[in-house]
Amino acid sequence: MSQDQSTASTLSPSPQEACHRALRRYHGDRFYRHLGRAVSAAVLLGQAALIMASTMHPTGWLAGMLAFLAALFVADLVNGLVHMWMDHNARYTGWSGPLVAAFHLHHLRLRYEEKALWRVYVHESGFKLWLPPTLALLMAAHLWLDFPPVVLRFSACFAVLSSVAELSHFLCHNRDAGLPRRLGRLGLLLDKGRHARHHREDNVSYAFLNGWSNPILDWVAARVYAGYKQGTDLHVAGWKEIGGQ
Repeated sequence: MSQDQSTASTLSPSPQEACHRALRRYHGDRFYRHLGRAVSAAVLLGQAALIMASTMHPTGWLAGMLAFLAALFVADLVNGLVHMWMDHNARYTGWSGPLVAAFHLHHLRLRYEEKALWRVYVHESGFKLWLPPTLALLMAAHLWLDFPPVVLRFSACFAVLSSVAELSHFLCHNRDAGLPRRLGRLGLLLDKGRHARHHREDNVSYAFLNGWSNPILDWVAARVYAGYKQGTDLHVAGWKEIGGQ
């Protein structure tokens, strides 16, 4: 190794140092607060557009129910795949690095800050950078291809349920009684006991809407990733600064 390469290697931060630097950027730069609000607004706008289009092309009750059930599964699967990818993402540089580092904080918190459920829905939607372009593509495809009503209903349900997944995950961590618990036991929302496996074990149970897709997600994870407990969990460990409780 040359002297220049040796010096560069010495100066390169460890993954934990890089993660903590990114977290300081996330909490100190107003850009990320503004970005979250913009993404949240785009998500809500896309959801509203698809819902309005769906109501203008109604389906029968059976087709509507089948579209809703399909959306429950697909939203659980897609959001779980994003969760899986983010849990193993260690790219802490560039403009997206602070968002990646902030995502890893969720493994440090078994209980989240209590807030109104509508605020959870709106705020957590602001982290879903992949959702606005997805909803825009769905709407454009509908306008171009004139989706059948059942496909449009599926698209609208998928749009909303992708944000409901964040709400389901919040309820799983912060509420253990009443309607959320009953819905979790019925499998319509995430069950707290089943989700605990994601935090207790490694590289399993990535679904966070209802858990329907966990068998598929577990199969994919076992073949693609080695796990996060000896990776990104160690990168974020020790973060105790303001905003990183």
